[in-house]
Amino acid sequence: MTLRPRLARPRAAFARALRTLLAPEGLPPEAAAELEAAFGSIGREAISGGPGRVGRVRAQVRAAPPRLLDWMSGQVVDHPAVLYDREGVDLLAARQNRSISTAVGGLQLALVAAAAASTLEGGPVLALATDGAVGQVASVVHGLCDWYNTGSYVVRRLRGAGISVDRGEVRRLTNAALVSKGRSIDERSLGRSTELRLVRHWVGRGFIDALPFAVRVGRASQRATERVEHSDLTRLVAVIRAEPNRGVD
Repeated sequence: MTLRPRLARPRAAFARALRTLLAPEGLPPEAAAELEAAFGSIGREAISGGPGRVGRVRAQVRAAPPRLLDWMSGQVVDHPAVLYDREGVDLLAARQNRSISTAVGGLQLALVAAAAASTLEGGPVLALATDGAVGQVASVVHGLCDWYNTGSYVVRRLRGAGISVDRGEVRRLTNAALVSKGRSIDERSLGRSTELRLVRHWVGRGFIDALPFAVRVGRASQRATERVEHSDLTRLVAVIRAEPNRGVD
């Protein structure tokens, strides 16, 4: 049997699992479309032949989050999730985590099958390298789910307090809530550079999450929303607005 027919079944399984990963439960359908637009070609790159494919996949992963956050910040302002307490955040995050973990399990099974069928292309070594890139995609999807949950909660709390904000302000508050370490949002994390740190964390964490069948279930949105509860949002918004030459995010 030639190589191409042997790889047909694992490639199809990989494509199905990738579509599931890019449409996790608990995110609005529009988010799945945005994820597909950003990452849809990764399946073709990861399983296809040719040198440099893993590098191309990782380049796509690194480039996607800012574009996705542009869309997500508008989504949480216009259509925030129905999250009014941390119990709701916990339930939504649990749905998302189960969905992502199931999809990654399917991706890893497909990679094992592809490795068994592609001994002429490097076999298990290639599959492990590709699995690292898949782990990065899963980590970014996890991160975006946490961002959606936290951003929606931030918007609900702001509106409950009668505070009107724009998408750039929500974006920076949400980034800060996710990156801060203490019990409340650290004012020093409101800077624009915080988003770069957050994205680097998502991408870098993927190398650990890529260990076979070891995707870790994070609790970032649960911790972040607790910080939101213990923060003076009025003061934090004022800090952002007081910046000289603030401009538009």
